[in-house]
Amino acid sequence: MEARDDPRDPMLQDFLSQVCVELEMPPIQVVKQTAVFHFEGVDVEIRDLGPGFSFCSKICPCPEKRQEDLFLQLMRANYLGQLTGASRIGLSQDEKFLTLSLGLPYELSYGAFREALEDFVNFLLYWREEVEKFEAQEQLL
Repeated sequence: MEARDDPRDPMLQDFLSQVCVELEMPPIQVVKQTAVFHFEGVDVEIRDLGPGFSFCSKICPCPEKRQEDLFLQLMRANYLGQLTGASRIGLSQDEKFLTLSLGLPYELSYGAFREALEDFVNFLLYWREEVEKFEAQEQLL
């Protein structure tokens, strides 16, 4: 039997195994408390916080035009997490991508984990569409 890097890995591995069975996906491996969930064009990095989990994903490349207008819209969305499902929209370290992040630093049941992951992916897809709409408006001006 192979030794695990960290005792927290089994919980994340178990949760991801259940998600993969439910979604009829190939298994996802957890390496050093981190896994990448690939689903229908979405990649979500999931980290085991022990207790809890964090989700992070790129929304899309950061538009170069009208950034100030876009950032104001995104700051409003971040306000109290009302339009992001408690997630936060930000920039990647190199400032080339808009990102969505969610921290859940507490124990979760499998049901709560799956629901949080589903909500996160839905908000990610929603914000991809919103940024596309924003960019389309820019082209009309």
